[in-house]
Amino acid sequence: MVKHHQELIEIKGEHFNLFSILKIESRENKTHSAFISELLNPKGCHLQGSKFLELFFQVVDKEVSEENRLQELFSNSAKTQVFTEFGIGRRNDLEKKGGRVDIYLKNRNYTLCIENKIYAADQHTQIERYCNHNSGRNTVIYLTLKGDEPSKGSCGSLEAGKDFILLSYKKHIIEWLNLCLKEVPNIPSIRESINQYILLVKKLTHNLNMKQEQELRDTMARYLEEASFIAGNYDSMITDFKNKFRNDVKKALENHLDTNNYSLEKGSAVTANISQLWIIINSVDKEEFKFGIESFSGSGHNNGDMFIGLFDKVASPVLKDIPSENEKNQWWRFTRQLRTEDGNPINLHHIYTLKILARPESNEYQELLNRVVKTSLEFIERYEELLNASIIKKVEKVSS
Repeated sequence: MVKHHQELIEIKGEHFNLFSILKIESRENKTHSAFISELLNPKGCHLQGSKFLELFFQVVDKEVSEENRLQELFSNSAKTQVFTEFGIGRRNDLEKKGGRVDIYLKNRNYTLCIENKIYAADQHTQIERYCNHNSGRNTVIYLTLKGDEPSKGSCGSLEAGKDFILLSYKKHIIEWLNLCLKEVPNIPSIRESINQYILLVKKLTHNLNMKQEQELRDTMARYLEEASFIAGNYDSMITDFKNKFRNDVKKALENHLDTNNYSLEKGSAVTANISQLWIIINSVDKEEFKFGIESFSGSGHNNGDMFIGLFDKVASPVLKDIPSENEKNQWWRFTRQLRTEDGNPINLHHIYTLKILARPESNEYQELLNRVVKTSLEFIERYEELLNASIIKKVEKVSS
């Protein structure tokens, strides 16, 4: 069945997809939020006014009560302003307010916050913070590939369908995009751009046509025991992939680093929200500061994208005068993102990364491993020099 599905894709030429070729298919903000917000924007370069925005409201309004219909709340849709990565105040998890909204719409006093999730994990109190914004005049949408609910840590006691709306790429976004296509049959550039994006969404959601999906379900129904076995073992298989990759990174770093100066320890399990590999500086108390690679779980800080940094939980005075490349948060004072050769972030939750991890004997796996190790060693070498200089200054101050 899968083979037949692939044959149909080849016949239609659907393997040729610009988003996939440019390797930007899973970038939430730079690809998905950017494309969707441009279509939603009445002043977008498509020059179709509020046509696409109204079609979006038409799809969303099927999921809400009559008094909460967006077509009514955004009645003068042409005046709607659309933003990406919009700040709604300083993030405060304790008071449950603030943050940066992926797609933000504003019309007079009414607002719409769209949290766009492709593979990234939820932030703590994220949906609660967005729901508390512009109280009484705000709608929150939680958009995922398949319509999943947010974690309890994100939404707290809030309920989907009551306090916020669940949307999926698999159903709602494809439905909306198909409606948009019907509006631009004679504008090739817009039509084909939307077509390409539909193909990308179908690829990410493993979308089949109705006949194919029914055939798949019928087959699974005939082999329920086998289907249950596959489903039950999928997560443990993914865990094994991630564990092996972390072990290989650890082994490779141990082969390059001087064991007199450094020792390596695994952090939280790869099934945890955040999973690390610690590079301990032997001459320093590891509770003061240490290098770390995060996250081997595919979730956590930076939407789960991997980075290496200097972890400083106690605000060590040794690090006070060292210039920062990039400040992550109060503990990760210095960080550098781990990227592929093409410049894409490395995230162990992404399907295309998992496909590489599934083939540890392949060149792609070795390239990914080498990239993580090489960037990590460069980072350690740079801060090793700065740390030595800072420690010398500290000694001089104490002596004087």
